[in-house]
Amino acid sequence: MENLDSRERMKLFYSGEKIDRIPMLSCATMYSGYRKGLSSSEFYFDVKKSYHSQKEIIEENGYDDLPCFDLPSGEMLDFGGEMIISSGERVSLPLVKKYAIESIEDAWNFQLPPMSERKFTKLNIEFLKYAQKQGQFGVSICAGSPFTMVGSMVKTDLLLRWVIKEKEAVHHLLEIAKRYLLETADLYIKEFGIERCSVSSNYPFESNGLISPKIFERFAYPSMMEIHEELRSRGLKNFGIHLCGNHSKNLEFFKDLNLPQRSFISSDEANSLKLVSETLGKYHIYGGNVSTNLLVNGSAKQVYQQSREIIRDMKYNEGGFALMPSCDLPINTKPENLDAMKKSVYDFGRY
Repeated sequence: MENLDSRERMKLFYSGEKIDRIPMLSCATMYSGYRKGLSSSEFYFDVKKSYHSQKEIIEENGYDDLPCFDLPSGEMLDFGGEMIISSGERVSLPLVKKYAIESIEDAWNFQLPPMSERKFTKLNIEFLKYAQKQGQFGVSICAGSPFTMVGSMVKTDLLLRWVIKEKEAVHHLLEIAKRYLLETADLYIKEFGIERCSVSSNYPFESNGLISPKIFERFAYPSMMEIHEELRSRGLKNFGIHLCGNHSKNLEFFKDLNLPQRSFISSDEANSLKLVSETLGKYHIYGGNVSTNLLVNGSAKQVYQQSREIIRDMKYNEGGFALMPSCDLPINTKPENLDAMKKSVYDFGRY
């Protein structure tokens, strides 16, 4: 097959048809803003500048992904929390100034702010509408996870104490998190139409590095299952998940989601992508999982070698495979290491 352009490649890729090579997804959101000289305020709050910084980096380097809105942990703004946005010349990660919930009394008294005050959701919709004007029509609805949404309401160490000492309060907050996610999903469906919407979810707070499988089963698992069932009941059909952190002891729980074939599953470097695919099923699309630590601190040779090994393991997965970083591309990634990823795709990823 002759070389395809990215749009053709990804259309065939997602429909399960033959393509020329595996795709390379850069996940270069904040990285793009940094490389294009945007400040934090410009990247996070000016959707036009954010979109075009990503678009330019993608097109200049031949990556296969599309621009998307990115404000790490931005949901906390919807819950009434506060963030510190750097005033420096270049994009940097936002910091937490104040969580919406700081005590057990706050937890029991907490109420969701009205939709009109949810700044993160409003910015995301603004970005999606601008992307639509540029000919980009896909809309990703967030399914949380609900447990991770609670992690945007309350400080992590407090939440980890509460799963032991204040179990009912945590369940109470999980119900609020589910309501928040469903209200947001319904708004997106109304704004953009269900035929354009897919569902994605991330699981950083469920990782084995933070909670045990027992805690996962008691708190995260029921709400994860319920939110997916609710979204299916609305008619949504396309799903994706990202396993952020080490989930080696949780994989059997994720099997219970019964994701439709060709769901997109990406994974952190802490998990063997081959093991994930063997557990969750070879008919899904898998993405990953080049080490972000290596992309920042390693050499181009190391990145090239690791990418080659991942491609070797996953290239012929039945559902398809895309090479990508194990998480959002760090701002301080070395450009030559991204070039090494791309070179490995051209050297070893052709069909």
